[in-house]
Amino acid sequence: MRLITKTVTALVLSALFSKAGAIEPFVVEDIQVEGLQRVELGSFFTELPIRVGETLDDARAPGIIRAIHQTGNFDFVKLEKEGNTLKIIVVERPVITDIILKGNKVLKTEQLLEGMEGAGISKGEVLNSFVLEKIEQEIANQYYSNGHYHISVEKKLAELSRNRVQLHITIKEGGSAKIKEFNIVGNDIFPDEKLLSQFELTTGGLFTFITDDNKYNSLTLEKDLETLTSYYKDRGYLEFKITSTEISLANNEEDIYITMVVDEGEVYTVSGIDVIGDFNFDVETIKSMIPLSEGDTYSAAAMTFAEEQIKQFLGIYGYAFAQVRTIPEVSKDTPEAKLIVLVEPGERHYVDRINFEGNTSTDENVLRREIRLQEGGSLSSTLVERSKIRLQRLPYIEEVKVDTVKKEGTADRADVMFTVKERSAAQISGGLGYNDFYGMSINGELSHSNFMGTGNSVGLALNTNKAIKSVRLNYTDNYFTQDGVGLSSNIVYSETDYGKLNLIAQSLDTLGFGSTVYIPTGEYSTFNIGFNASQNQLTSPITNSQRVIDFFDLLGYDATVDSEVEFDIFSVNFGYSINSLNRAIFPSKGTRHRYGLDVGTAVGDLEFYKATYDYDYYFPISNDGWIFSIRGGLAFGDGYGDTEDLPYFQNFYGGGSSSLRGFETNTIGPRDIQRVRTTQSVPSPIPGGGSTTVILPSEYDSLYIGRYSVGGNARFLNSFELIFPTPFIEDTSNVRTSFFVDVGNVWDTKFDAERFEGLNIEPNSILSFVPDYSDYKDYRASYGISLQWYSAMGPLQFSLSRPLKSEPYDDTETFTFSIGRTF
Repeated sequence: MRLITKTVTALVLSALFSKAGAIEPFVVEDIQVEGLQRVELGSFFTELPIRVGETLDDARAPGIIRAIHQTGNFDFVKLEKEGNTLKIIVVERPVITDIILKGNKVLKTEQLLEGMEGAGISKGEVLNSFVLEKIEQEIANQYYSNGHYHISVEKKLAELSRNRVQLHITIKEGGSAKIKEFNIVGNDIFPDEKLLSQFELTTGGLFTFITDDNKYNSLTLEKDLETLTSYYKDRGYLEFKITSTEISLANNEEDIYITMVVDEGEVYTVSGIDVIGDFNFDVETIKSMIPLSEGDTYSAAAMTFAEEQIKQFLGIYGYAFAQVRTIPEVSKDTPEAKLIVLVEPGERHYVDRINFEGNTSTDENVLRREIRLQEGGSLSSTLVERSKIRLQRLPYIEEVKVDTVKKEGTADRADVMFTVKERSAAQISGGLGYNDFYGMSINGELSHSNFMGTGNSVGLALNTNKAIKSVRLNYTDNYFTQDGVGLSSNIVYSETDYGKLNLIAQSLDTLGFGSTVYIPTGEYSTFNIGFNASQNQLTSPITNSQRVIDFFDLLGYDATVDSEVEFDIFSVNFGYSINSLNRAIFPSKGTRHRYGLDVGTAVGDLEFYKATYDYDYYFPISNDGWIFSIRGGLAFGDGYGDTEDLPYFQNFYGGGSSSLRGFETNTIGPRDIQRVRTTQSVPSPIPGGGSTTVILPSEYDSLYIGRYSVGGNARFLNSFELIFPTPFIEDTSNVRTSFFVDVGNVWDTKFDAERFEGLNIEPNSILSFVPDYSDYKDYRASYGISLQWYSAMGPLQFSLSRPLKSEPYDDTETFTFSIGRTF
């Protein structure tokens, strides 16, 4: 308030001076200025409407004072005459060095500051005392538009040295107004319920406590009104309009009533379509992109789609700034409209420079090799989009934005700027971890998917938990050749206790190494070929497990006598993948298909093959984060040559957070069945020899069905997910939540339950019957909700799930989580 008083006083004094302080006309020989602190003297003279050598009199003095005031830099201006020198005395207005907001929770500080800047108040600006009075109203208006009417604003100025001030604003927000009722007047075709179901704003519902969809917001209402208009125009109501919108606040300032008056009009049909413009393309080609034809009901959505299709078509040929718009010519006599599609390709543009921003860790050449544009080449929108997707699919890139800017001084040149946001590619970790299945683990890992900014990945991992102890070294050069051929190599040593993984009670020690070459066969496809060689030692307690007996026998060992067997495996692998996903991590659209074949050859001790097919589909439902996805895979394996069946430790497994949630890890599928020989004591044929034990014929055998899963040679897994925006989190680039339904099973296609008919089952078995593990109609299913978070410490996944279809002998679980494991 003191600042306002000073300003008013200054203006009054200046006015009195201009009237009462008579100045004898004189020629100005010099001009002196007093009071400048912040304003440069040169800048002051630039705005001063009088120069040395000019005459000053009473008529000019008020104009000089007004001109100085109009610069907005001064609170007080006074003119004095000393001889033939004009002396100008000023008092500068203070500069705002900082604006400090307190108490705002509903609206962000940045949002409030942006609104204040529109009113002339911002950091670094001169403090205008008259505009200062508008701050309260400006802040209140922003809150009103968000449904908050109980708002109070308190302002304070803290004066600093050198004519600077701090502006302190304290806000008391109060509660928000809720939408009590919507009313639509004039709608005869569609009922209120149908129209209001299109709105984002509601009067409240089951999830309102999360979405706040009943809180009034002017911007959201404006969006809903546009949705309402689109709803009608997409169904042929070409002249639909909202004639008025009334927003009423109840006396309690807590309830809001919204009334919309509409004029529906008539349904229009298309009487004809003309394509006009200055272009060199066949008109019929462009018309073929328009999904409407003569006699069809008009649809604004269809024409918007057509306009985008035509622009994309022109963009392929370098017309990057083409304009396409539809002009309906409405008949005066009938509800018909002729559609005039105006196509303005503009100049064909070429790429001048390709630039990158944001790549602080990644070498520019690593990004540039993913770009499908060429400097000097045609500016194709298709190649721009393809380049963006290729960058987004790099695991160390989180987000990519593309800007195409016309180059100044040229008619057909443009620069393309790719702005990337990098994701942490390095993981250096060590210490203790916990997983609800693997239990306590000690691990140390050094890995980098963008090693030294080269785009190559390197890793050294040491892990130990209740079931697995391993050390692994790998290196991948994604551009081993300039043509994009990649090379990956690894060496691994592991000790695995399958019994602690809910599998058959065995342990397997493996030392292996392998290498794979990746050959691009297209923009989105890759073929790979490689090999793996390993030395293995399988340790098993003396067992009656038929699987183990058969496997030992294959290698020339007797499982009833020997507890260890050593063998080598040399396999070659082939693969083919087609990947159009838009991101490597948390994709939102696109597909991925991966085909694999792993063949154990006669170079080793075992001959087998394993064929796999995995698929991913992502369909965006809306622009605000709703996505539907289908993921899953098929797998089948078998032996060949001297190996009759697929080695059981090469089997497929199911269950757990990475396959069938709601079931414990690796518990789906066939269980270990042991055939126990029955013995009986009989008198010895030798007189005085006592008794002896004999083994009865096989029809007297009994069966023991254990808790361990032995997997199967066939597997099907499928997951349906509805991905939705994570509540209370604004940046969802590293967080994903979803509802899911998982379906699948593991089978042994060679399992024959009939061979166990008539045999007794041991009372301590987990089952009292022998299931048919080859029945393809048998499956498992579960549903639930999942949260995935790519955190700084690595990926985390949490799931709450329940089985939809299970068997009595299945091991189920409701809550699962994993830390430091890939998704």
